[in-house]
Amino acid sequence: MNLLSLLVAALFFLPGKEYKIEFGNVPGRTADWSILSDNVMGGVSEAAIGYGNTSVVIKGNVSLKKRGGFVSIKSGWGVRDLSSFKTVRITFRSTSQKYAFTLENSRRWYEPAYKHAFIARQVNTWETVSLNLDDFAEERIGNSTGNKVNKSIRENILRMGISTAEKREGPFQLEIESIEFL
Repeated sequence: MNLLSLLVAALFFLPGKEYKIEFGNVPGRTADWSILSDNVMGGVSEAAIGYGNTSVVIKGNVSLKKRGGFVSIKSGWGVRDLSSFKTVRITFRSTSQKYAFTLENSRRWYEPAYKHAFIARQVNTWETVSLNLDDFAEERIGNSTGNKVNKSIRENILRMGISTAEKREGPFQLEIESIEFL
């Protein structure tokens, strides 16, 4: 095999770049996500956020009063090109609440967002879930449009987050160690 063939083969088999968010309040980890809940529309769900050395914990109580029913944790605004990635891997532990990972490409609350649901297999046990980015469903104000996210939308993600994904009243807790795009 000649040198050119070896170089082409090496480039073909090199792993792609990764983008990993590791939560925690120590240097090199992320501690700047914030809570967004149904309070923005008059709901009364409650939540608190806390950062440990290697994770972020969001816990609270989802209320259906006053047409509420969700709590989320969101990244700051900023352009992220996720078009080269196929999968997002989340390492977490939680109560049995259903959650959704969300991608947003607009600052307008009424524009579509792209979501993929996940749930813990075991309560309060560390696990990792992998979500195919092509399977993220488009929602507009909580209603599915039937569309999926595409590569061009993923080129301009402005914010991401994780939210409670079922209108189920009661307490919840979610601890996240990392979110990794592969």
